[in-house]
Amino acid sequence: MTRIRDQHIRGSIAFGAACDAALSVVLSARVPEVGVPPPIDRLLITVSLAGVAAVGLIAYGAALNDLFDRRRDAVVGGRSIGGADRATGPNVIIVVGSLLLALFAAAAIGRDSTYVTLVLATLLLFHNAVARFIPAIGLVVPGAVLAGLMLIPDWRMPMPIAVWLAMTIAVMAAAGVHLLADKRPRISRRAGAVVVIGWAIMSCVVLGLRTGLGAPFWPGTLSPVVLVWPFVVLVGLGLVARWKIRTASSPRHAGAKVIRYVALWQPLLAAAWCAGLGDWVATGIFAACGIIGLLAVGGYRELAGMSGPPAQWR
Repeated sequence: MTRIRDQHIRGSIAFGAACDAALSVVLSARVPEVGVPPPIDRLLITVSLAGVAAVGLIAYGAALNDLFDRRRDAVVGGRSIGGADRATGPNVIIVVGSLLLALFAAAAIGRDSTYVTLVLATLLLFHNAVARFIPAIGLVVPGAVLAGLMLIPDWRMPMPIAVWLAMTIAVMAAAGVHLLADKRPRISRRAGAVVVIGWAIMSCVVLGLRTGLGAPFWPGTLSPVVLVWPFVVLVGLGLVARWKIRTASSPRHAGAKVIRYVALWQPLLAAAWCAGLGDWVATGIFAACGIIGLLAVGGYRELAGMSGPPAQWR
């Protein structure tokens, strides 16, 4: 799986994850099926807590990745373990601190949110220790983590189709970047089949959360026309990704660009969902976040010409 040291990519992933978590809160509040929407102050607090929990878990996973890699490099490279301990001290602090931050934010939302956060923390630990070295498993984990981040505010949220779409995009992006950057080990036919099966199982779980409670996975009060808005945004993402791949200086640069733009596209996708629901205030906020993110992170890297070393992969 991926070892990403580019801090801009990590920042983009955290930014996109926070927007996805915030979207989940907005959808739960705005879909008519759930009854009276919460007051605006409570909505803003929940959005903030969900975003903090998402960023905390992303930081936890990234620091855990570095911690495992430093220890492994010290052993494989024959360096002093004592020196490695001193070098990994800051990573240990970030791992513990970011996990505690995510747990505190989730606890403030509710007991179920805390349980979901603990499950995600365990999944990230398993991924960094084992799964990222096995493409058949590791390529599915980003989708599972993203789906879990969106379910932290409310695992019974009324529009799991939005969670499923974000999960599917994450799995496709992870698999596409693995192939594009020609990372090792390569994806065999058997591994590809396992990825598809894993995605199918996760789809059944995400879409079946509400059906297991006797509720439909699509609210009966909403028209399917709502799906047109996210579809248009996805087409735009596909065109941008194709353009960035064709203009990249190397496959690794192309893979880094795909990861960054897929992450930065999440607030625009969130804006599309809100537009479909007719919530134009949330649409404007998410759209502004997306544009600012693209200009602040994507624009900086493009103006710099990505002159630095490409993203490093393990």
